[in-house]
Amino acid sequence: HPTLAQAFTANRTRAKWHDQALWFVREKRDRMAASVPEWEDLRQHASAIKMHTMSRLPDYLEQFEQNARALGAQVHWAVDGDDHNRIVLEILQKHNVRRIVKSKSMLTEECHLNPFLEQHNIEVVDTDLGERIVQLREEPPSHIVLPAIHIRKEEVGECFHEHLGTEKGASDPAYLTEAARQHLRERFCAADAGITGVNFAIAETGGFVV
Repeated sequence: HPTLAQAFTANRTRAKWHDQALWFVREKRDRMAASVPEWEDLRQHASAIKMHTMSRLPDYLEQFEQNARALGAQVHWAVDGDDHNRIVLEILQKHNVRRIVKSKSMLTEECHLNPFLEQHNIEVVDTDLGERIVQLREEPPSHIVLPAIHIRKEEVGECFHEHLGTEKGASDPAYLTEAARQHLRERFCAADAGITGVNFAIAETGGFVV
């Protein structure tokens, strides 16, 4: 979203606030890392595992499929994003799904699953708070981990007042978070199905970590 980024950074006051917010998050991350003596060793080990896995990805994918099926899971293969969306839609339509709740998923973001399902009259509710905020504002996420980092609490308050019926002018984070919790709880209870992303799959067992 280079055009949106250019327009955002043109506002120097907003850009400065945004930088401060990101550095605040980075400082918290650094303090957490410093509390784990073997942090860098763990990072290097994880990187080595990832590189090894990528070098043998086809083999590990097939191993995962075999073990996942043994556990009762159904596995589908998609050739690209369009095929992925088609498969998901067919599954949802087969079960007469009209409302879904969805956890954070970079795959579905890259495949543009939300607008695709909405075009087929399936309501999609993102349940990650940052994702839900940008969804209500009809904006793309601005960060892979912090999708709403570019939005100030006052703007979140305005958004929630419009869509969730919160008090006008409210910007207290605790109040807004509680309002979001109640809102999402209602959507969870009314959903016909759920979609979740996967942080990583385990070929050896057929399990996955969320």
